[in-house]
Amino acid sequence: FFLFPVLWVLSASLRPEGELFGLPFRLLPSTPSLGAYARVFDAGVVTWLLNSTLVTLLSVAGILAVAVPAAYAFSRFDFRGRRGLLGVVLLFQMISPVIIVVPLYGVMGGLGLWRPRMGLVLLYVGVQVPFSIWLLKGYFDTVPRELDYAARIDGCNRLQTLRYVLLRPVAPGIAVVAIFDTVLTWSEFVLAYTVLGTAGRLHTVSIGVYKFQGQYGSDWRAIAAASVVGMVPLVLVFLGLQRYFVRGLIEGSLKG
Repeated sequence: FFLFPVLWVLSASLRPEGELFGLPFRLLPSTPSLGAYARVFDAGVVTWLLNSTLVTLLSVAGILAVAVPAAYAFSRFDFRGRRGLLGVVLLFQMISPVIIVVPLYGVMGGLGLWRPRMGLVLLYVGVQVPFSIWLLKGYFDTVPRELDYAARIDGCNRLQTLRYVLLRPVAPGIAVVAIFDTVLTWSEFVLAYTVLGTAGRLHTVSIGVYKFQGQYGSDWRAIAAASVVGMVPLVLVFLGLQRYFVRGLIEGSLKG
């Protein structure tokens, strides 16, 4: 069920013009053509990839910088209002970004963050931090507290305990969060289109794919080709972190 749509998009990107919706249906085109890919590269897909890569790297780094210490605090500290604050974090996680696009438009404009790339990065950090905190807290909960006590006996403060002792056993969970956040940030369209608007030099891959849809018709071959090019970096990221991802999913489902 997952593989067939991917193969169809790949097949559509290689079909010659006029054969996209022809019958009989063939997964392998009779005469493969790279014309759609040529059009996509002429339209600036390399620039879109660079913009998406920069936005994704900055966003994921910002998310982890906030979520890791926050999840550690929720897991290890007992403070007043902890359960209520966790409930607020969960509430924000359940709100779809599409619902708050209109008020965000006004807030970002008032802060002067409209059009610059950093404004989009800050939005992604704010939107995805709640999900990341909840996921990472579960991984911190699986690490025995005896490690914290041993580190404190050796003279480590809280920050040193997190950095030198707990980050290693929680690394698979961080990899899982990084992969999820990378996929969500890379493929996100609504916030990116709302923030970047007509700033073509800053457009990401998701906006670039949308450019091939017109009012009176769409170039589906180019859309398919741009989608394939946009999927390649995500596949490479997943292959590079696959063993951490699988290990993190297994360890996150167990409580030591």
